Formats: sequence, C-alpha cells, structure tokens
Amino acid sequence: MNKLNCPKCENSFFTAVMKPSLPCPHCGFMLKGGESERRTGARSPSLKLCDILKGEVRIPAKAVDISDTGIGIKMMGYLPFDPDDIVNVLVRERGEERPAQVVWTRKFYGISRAGLRFIDELPAIA
Repeated sequence: MNKLNCPKCENSFFTAVMKPSLPCPHCGFMLKGGESERRTGARSPSLKLCDILKGEVRIPAKAVDISDTGIGIKMMGYLPFDPDDIVNVLVRERGEERPAQVVWTRKFYGISRAGLRFIDELPAIA
C-alpha cells in the first residue's frame, strides 16, 4: 500500500496503485501520478511565518516548504494574486526579502496554497 497526501485538502489516504491518476477520496481533487516533480532540489519542510508583498499589500502566510528555487505557502482566506504575478516574499525569521513569481495557486474552503519560484540568485531561505 502507498500512502498519498492530497495537495488540495492535505488529507492522507492509502492506495495500491504505484502512480495513481485518481480522485482524492476526501475532496475529489484529481491526482496526476504520471507528472514529474516540477521543482528540482531538496525541499526543507517549514512552518515559518512569512509575508507576501504585492505592491503596498502585505499578506501574512506560512511557508510550508522552502528550496533553493522556490517556496510553498499556505494561508487562511483567499490569495489576492494569480499565476504569473510577481510578488516579494519575506520570511520573518530571516528578515530577508526575495522577489518571486507565482507559479500555481489552489483554493479550498477558505484555505489557500501557492507555489512561488524565486527570480533572484540568492541562496535559499532556510
């Protein structure tokens, strides 16, 4: 049996299929097992507080994972940006601000998740 975590609702479930293309039994989100991982390099799981800055707007969020090339975020409410928008990411613990491009967003019952790709050449925020 393989334990999978739904990227949309974050619930886990078990399946006997190695590369599933099936709906999540909790929320119905279609998992695509044949897709390769888009972000290369190691990810550091994290629950650090961060701010996403878009113009004069500061949106508080939590960093779910961080790598050299990007960051995954989670927040309550809906994100006021769309894929391809450029924002700045400030991880409060480090006090370092980095520009990033929004790659994807997911919204599910008042919780939003997003993947952002850093567009500068600084080392990872860890």
